[in-house]
Amino acid sequence: MNQKAKKTFKVVVNVILWVFLVFALLMTILAFSAQASNAGYPKIGNTCLLTVSSDSMNAPDGFKKGDLIICRVLSEEEKNNLQTGDVITFYTDLEGDGIDGKVLNTHRIIERRVAENGTVTYVTQGDNREVSFVPDDPIGVSDIEAIWSGKRIAHLGSAIAFLRSSTGFLICIVIPLAAFFVYELVIMIITINKIRNKGKKQITKEEEELIKQRAVEEYLARQALQSAQGENGCGEAEKSADNAAAGDKAADSETVSKDNE
Repeated sequence: MNQKAKKTFKVVVNVILWVFLVFALLMTILAFSAQASNAGYPKIGNTCLLTVSSDSMNAPDGFKKGDLIICRVLSEEEKNNLQTGDVITFYTDLEGDGIDGKVLNTHRIIERRVAENGTVTYVTQGDNREVSFVPDDPIGVSDIEAIWSGKRIAHLGSAIAFLRSSTGFLICIVIPLAAFFVYELVIMIITINKIRNKGKKQITKEEEELIKQRAVEEYLARQALQSAQGENGCGEAEKSADNAAAGDKAADSETVSKDNE
């Protein structure tokens, strides 16, 4: 890989990592804002982000299960002046047994009722009549939280719900962030080493190959020299042995001569 390709690859990786970091940070803020909010859902100012948990509003003008809908928190005055056709988020006992408590539900107002004493109640129903068969029980103003702005982000609600779980937070936030910081640490160490070695001479591949070749040649030359020295040593030893044998023979001859005399 040439230098230009390496540089391009590094830039692409950094961009992807930073985009993911921003996304992870945003998701973390949303997850923790939901836990910190008394209402139990992500809330930034008067804007709240709600995850759709059923298909009761799955219609052309509605939203689907798993979507993230953007709503606006209502004031007390606004709660009393809602109109038919508004899509509102309210607390209701879905099971109707009073055991599990009230949960958030988002349906469309199909009727507005005003009692003789001025008390306002609303009747709501989901747009998907295959799921929401009958109208909901009338709700009071005190149970209403927000009104749907008409904006939604498909499937993002399911992603946030997963991130709010322990497993999702570990897999999608903790581990990737740890990998990101390790990557940045490695890059920083490499950069520091490059700065330290900046004044030192850098050996090219050609120079490295030349050094290896010279080392091999020097090694072979030493081996040849040692081999030659070994052969010379053996020759001198043989010559010495021959001389010693000749000397012994001469000595024996002298001894024999003396005996004959």
